Amino acid sequence: MRLSWKLGRVAGIDLFLHPSALLLFFLLWGAMPSGPESFVFVVALLGSVVLHELGHSLMARRYGIETADITLYLFGGVARLQRMPRSAGPELLIALAGPAVNFVIAGVLFAMLSLAEFPDAPSIFLAQVMITNLFLACFNLLPIFPMDGGRVLRALLSGWMGRLRATEVAGMIGRTVAVVGGIACLLNGMWQLAILAAFVYVVGGMELSQVRAEGRTPGVPEGFAEGVAAPVGYRWATRGDGVWRLVPIMVPVGGRDRSWS
Repeated sequence: MRLSWKLGRVAGIDLFLHPSALLLFFLLWGAMPSGPESFVFVVALLGSVVLHELGHSLMARRYGIETADITLYLFGGVARLQRMPRSAGPELLIALAGPAVNFVIAGVLFAMLSLAEFPDAPSIFLAQVMITNLFLACFNLLPIFPMDGGRVLRALLSGWMGRLRATEVAGMIGRTVAVVGGIACLLNGMWQLAILAAFVYVVGGMELSQVRAEGRTPGVPEGFAEGVAAPVGYRWATRGDGVWRLVPIMVPVGGRDRSWS
C-alpha cells in the first residue's frame, strides 16, 4: 500500500506527497518573520522541488523515457523514471536539467528584485526563494552520488571506464563525502545535515547495487565479482546448496543430448 498522498498530475505525470515532507513545515516554521509567511515559503520550496523534478522528467521524455511519478520527500523529490538512460549523453543532460530549472527560477527572481520595487515583506520572501533555489541547484551539483552531480560525474566517467566502474567510482566518492560530512555535522550539532548525509550514503549504496545487478552477465550466479561469464559451451548451475559449478550445455542431436563446444 502506497504511503504517499496523490496531489494531482503535472505534464501527464502523477505527483505524490510523502508524509515525511510535512516535517518541512515544522523544521522551517521560523524561516520567515511570521507563521503564514513561513507556510507560504515551504509551499514555494516544494513547488521549486516539483519544477526541478519536472526538468529531469521532461528532458528524459525527449529521449523516449517516461516518468512513472514524482514524489516529494523531506530531503527533496524523486522522479521515478520507467528506465534509466544507458548512454552517457542522455544521462548527462537529464541530470543537468533539474539544477538548470532552479538556476532559471533564481535568475527570474533576481531580475524581478532588480527591476521592480517591492515592499519589504514580499522583497524578503522573493529573496529567500531565490537563495533557496540557488542552494538547491548548487547542492544537487555536488559530485555526490546519487545526487545530480554524482550522475553527471558518472556520465563523464562512463565514456572511458564503463557504466559499472563509473558508478563504483562516483559511489565511492559520494559515500566518502557523506561519511566525512556526516561526522563533521554531528560534531557541530547540525543533526539535520547529518541525517541527510546518512540518507545519501544509504541511497548511494542502493543505486550501486542496482547497477551491478543490471550489468551482471545473464546466467552468472549472484556474488561473482564483475559477473564472470561461463566459457563457451558451458553454463553455471547450482547444486542447490549455494555451490555453483560449470556444466556443459546440452543440445539435442539425433535424438540424443550432446554438449555444444
